[in-house]
Order: sequence, then C-alpha cells, then structure tokens
Amino acid sequence: MEVASEMNVAQRSKNANFLRTSCTDNWSVPFCNCEYPNETRWKHSTKKMLPCSCGEDTSRRLDWIWDKALTFETVVSGAEVIFHPVYSQGTTIVRGNEPLYRGRHHYWELKILSPLSGTDIMFGIGTDKVDLLRHQFSFTSVLGIDDQSWGYSYRGLAQHNGQLKYYGKKFSRGRIIGIYVDMFRGTLEYFLNRRSLGRAYSGIPREDGIEIYPMVSSTSAKSSVKLINAASFEDNLRFNCMKVICKYPKLLAQVNAIPGLKKIAQELWFLQFKEPNRTEDFALNNLHLADEAVLCGKKLKLFNSTDSADGNDSKGQEINSESQIYDSLMKREDLNEETTRSSKSHNHRFISTESNSEDDELAVII
Repeated sequence: MEVASEMNVAQRSKNANFLRTSCTDNWSVPFCNCEYPNETRWKHSTKKMLPCSCGEDTSRRLDWIWDKALTFETVVSGAEVIFHPVYSQGTTIVRGNEPLYRGRHHYWELKILSPLSGTDIMFGIGTDKVDLLRHQFSFTSVLGIDDQSWGYSYRGLAQHNGQLKYYGKKFSRGRIIGIYVDMFRGTLEYFLNRRSLGRAYSGIPREDGIEIYPMVSSTSAKSSVKLINAASFEDNLRFNCMKVICKYPKLLAQVNAIPGLKKIAQELWFLQFKEPNRTEDFALNNLHLADEAVLCGKKLKLFNSTDSADGNDSKGQEINSESQIYDSLMKREDLNEETTRSSKSHNHRFISTESNSEDDELAVII
C-alpha cells in the first residue's frame, strides 16, 4: 500500500509538472479568420455577426449524435453542446449515443465555439465502464485518468491511464478537432485544424463485451463545442487503397480525373489531410497502417541493373517504406519516358537526314 501511494504521489507530481511546463505560449492558430463576438459586449453591440460556418460544409454526415439522457449540467441543442450554462462546480462528460463498431474506421470533427479555460477540456473516447457522474463535484482532467478512457487536452497534452505526454499545440475557440479511431487495428489519432498530429495511442480494446464511445469533458463554465460531422467506413480494399493514394498528389489528381473514382475520393475526404513532417527514423519505427499492408513486415529490395559492358554487378537498394517503393517506381517510369522520348527524337533526326540526302541526290540529278 505504501509503495502504491508513493507511486500515485510521484505520478501526480509528474502530471503537475507537465501542466506547469505546458503553460508556455504554444497556441495554435484558428481554422479561419472569422470574427467571434466578445462575451462581455456582444449583447450591447449594434454590430451583427453571423455565426461562423467555415469547415462545416465539407461533410454534413452524422452517424451519431450526443446522448441527451446521460448528460448533466449541459444544454444539448442538436449537434451543439454547452457545458455548465450557469456556473461550474465540477467536471461534466457527454458521450455519443452510438458506440464505435469494431472492424470499422470512425472519424468525427468538433468545432470549438467558445474560449477554453479552467482546469481542463478534453476530447477523446472511453469505454462503457466510464462513470460519467463520478467527478461532477471535482475539477479533473477526467478523460485518460484511468485505463478506460483516452483524452486530448486543450493544453496540448494527451492522457491515458493517468499518464500525460506532450502531443500537440494548445487550442481554443475557432479550432477544429478531428478524431480518427481505427477499430480494426485499435489505434487513435487526432487532427488539429484538419492536420494530422500523428498516432496518439494504440491498443484500443476491440474485445467482445467492451463498447467504445466518443466523449468530451469540460470543467469550464459556458464552454461550447459543436459536432460538425461524424462518419464510419468499412475496412476494405477500397479504403486502404485510397489511404495510400491520398499520400501522393499525383496519384490523387489522376483519381479525381476519373468520374467513377472521384466520388470515392470525395466520400473519403478526411484521408486527404496533410501529415506532419517526420524524420526518417520516425517513419521506420512508426509505419503507417497502409505501409504495414504493403510491406507485410518485410524489407524489399530493388535492383538497379547496370550495363554489362562496364562489368559492374547489380546493386541492391534496401527499401524500408512504402513511400520509397513508390518513389523508385516513379523514377523508373520517368526514366522509361525519357528513353522513349530520346529514341523518338533519334528516329526523327534519322528520317530527316535521309530525306535531306534524297533531296540532295535529286538536285544533283536535275
């Protein structure tokens, strides 16, 4: 018991250190430049402001909504949620009315409509064992406080099983938070303003009898978020092919040029988001899901053959990622195009030379 209490104290002090060091200026920029009303003056202002709708027209699909029956100290109006509408006396949690089904890919986006402040506002997922009323009278970073939930804080920290880690920039009003859960492989990934922050966690439970729900927690009074889209997709060949194609602009442009495939690309629009630049070591140690399907855990080799007249042996180039395979294939294609182009120009010069010689002979005869 003493050892466990010492570990808890050490973990709490470590988390407090994370929170103190995360208070530095590391804020992200808003998704758009729309002007939001000032909370202290908007009622007395004669200037009318239209609500910001940027980013909401990309997809209006909502496979699930907020569960009103399990909410407390919240106002749920359609897809919008207002936490602690009068004042805050603890932590409140809202969750979706449908679980995330196993074997499918789930993606949803939340738009932050109010400034975020206070102890914590977190976005993530949790199992059906999460007690939504346990912390209603305490201010806590509740998502990720145990092994039954995973959360991303507005302070830029991710938490699971009581352990915090640096994950991304801090965010507040005007940002769009995207959450991608792969229930086929059990991974969790976040997006900030539709830009991937990388894989946050793996090992999301997919066993029978365990249900995973989307969740948002807040300790801040009058904080508000809006669910702007929520969709799920089957894990099939089409999805995994599009996931690889969307990494390369040339391939994606060719797909969009085909009417039948353009509809598929529009349906899987969230796969086209830009990913952060990673070092080569990171790419080798953290393969993408599509890379795992392509590489099958093996290292492939491409052999660049040299001229036999030079007497050089063929050299093997080790390939460790799917992007290197694609780049090598593109180089070969470009090389073949250059060879074909040069051969055509050579034949054209040869024909023109023959025609000139025939004209000269004809002139001599005349």
